[in-house]
Amino acid sequence: MRAPAHNNHRRFPVPAFYSESASPSFYALTAIAAAAGDSIALSRDPYFVSATKPAPERTVALVSGGGAGHEPMHAGFVGRGGLDAAVPGEVFTSPHSRQIFEASRAVAKSGGVLHIVKNYTGDCINFNIAAERLAAEGIECAQVLVDDDLGTDAGAVGRRGIAGTTLVEKVLGAAADSGPSLAELKELGDAVVAATRSLSVARRAHTSPGADQLAFDVNAGELEYGVGIHGESAKETIEQPTLEELTQRMVSELREALAEKLETSAGALLFVNGLGGLAPLELLHIQAAAHEALVDAGVNVRIAFSGNYTTALDMAGFSLTLTALNEEWVEYVCAPHDTVALPSPRLLPDDFDVRAGRKAENAGEGNGEHEASAGAKQASEWLNRFVETLAHSRAALDEIDQKAGDGDVGTNLANAAKATLAHASGADADLASDLNSIAEGFLNDTGGSSGPLFGLAFQEIAAAAKSGTSLVEGVKEARAAVTRVGGAEPGDRTIVDVLEAVASSGAEDLDAAAIAAGIDGAESTKDMSSGRGRSSYLGDRVLGTPDPGALGMALALALIAEGAGANVEAERERLAALIS
Repeated sequence: MRAPAHNNHRRFPVPAFYSESASPSFYALTAIAAAAGDSIALSRDPYFVSATKPAPERTVALVSGGGAGHEPMHAGFVGRGGLDAAVPGEVFTSPHSRQIFEASRAVAKSGGVLHIVKNYTGDCINFNIAAERLAAEGIECAQVLVDDDLGTDAGAVGRRGIAGTTLVEKVLGAAADSGPSLAELKELGDAVVAATRSLSVARRAHTSPGADQLAFDVNAGELEYGVGIHGESAKETIEQPTLEELTQRMVSELREALAEKLETSAGALLFVNGLGGLAPLELLHIQAAAHEALVDAGVNVRIAFSGNYTTALDMAGFSLTLTALNEEWVEYVCAPHDTVALPSPRLLPDDFDVRAGRKAENAGEGNGEHEASAGAKQASEWLNRFVETLAHSRAALDEIDQKAGDGDVGTNLANAAKATLAHASGADADLASDLNSIAEGFLNDTGGSSGPLFGLAFQEIAAAAKSGTSLVEGVKEARAAVTRVGGAEPGDRTIVDVLEAVASSGAEDLDAAAIAAGIDGAESTKDMSSGRGRSSYLGDRVLGTPDPGALGMALALALIAEGAGANVEAERERLAALIS
């Protein structure tokens, strides 16, 4: 028995939004039919959806189905360029044979019916029975069995069918529109299956409708490696590696499984499928990392895409699907369609460089010594410490911002600080030069609201340092500049409350007393309803939590005070307690 889940892997998740008056399968089918307009028809007894406007050249009907919980597969794939009918079961349960038989009979064409079946026992049994019933009525039927999952052994039962099914249905849907025979479509489908392998991982299990706990436990810092799409945990639990390490391992196993196919292929297709609980941004990041791993291994990636197509309710995980392409298939993969949810991939240009984003991100970064760029001088010890401190505070400030804003202020400040290194004036730079570098990084290389407003403040403090006037005078100018541009006044629960507290503290320079006043200003925001900034949309719900931007400004001013020679150790400890 695994240890209980904890932290962000909650044993008792928030209940999902499911109606108690009808099955999730029925509601999903009804909603997809509504989204499709008049392009698909809904049958209520038995449940299935069918295409109303198939290509007139199509002579073979394509029918697929399986348990609910994998939406938008399969009902979302019905329409011209896709399936002729889709048959849903209950959650993670195969449809019954009458559904499959009635749906197949309703859409059967002169050339017969092709069933596309995921290799799960219930699906296979019910589709096989339906096929016999069709044969008894003189309707010719064939089957493409999808078994792409490397997370299972190819023993007597065989590999499971998972996300590769989406690709098979896309290819066959496009091919069928040109009128090939049943035998030709089956041969094509079998070939695509043979050239396709998938592998899935998850960091959190799904929540079944009506359940008050996760289906299985995944400890923090671990991954289930090789999960299925019916809620099965994997055979192997691993310590969570970096994304690069994980995608390299998965890509290596997929490549090994398709080694012979890849050698004679027309390139490869990469498909990153979300299992329902990952953000699109995560899937795109995974796609880029997996693409890089394939390119590093010498694989010619011609098509790459990601999205939630074959889900497992809300499981926090993804699958990688790799296909060794035949040149003929490229046209089918990229063909247009009229379905609610089939993917619409495009062919990559020959000069596409997946590493371009990483190269751009790394431009200006050096080695562990924080070189600003190749051949540039190193940053000063103080500037390095400034950057590292904001990076160290990133997660804590983000967590505070999740309670009182939009959850990203720590990330924005850490990224902005990192950007200052590209503007560093060298290891021997004085405080004025370093402050100018910080202002440049925040103003010119950081979006959002925190970056530029902090940058504006640092610009005024840098000007004071350069002219030799008191840094408190710079803070006063900073307060005026931020109000002028952003509109915030004291009491609006923003960085202005910190700048105003320092400016009116009576301190002659940025010393311990000034920083203590600034921390007081930051802490006082916990009693303010927001008038401006990230938390203004939350009303009184933010009460009791200090504004994270104000805490970030207090921290930055404390670091500047240290750079100017002030002893603010006690104030830093107090601030650390507030942030953590």
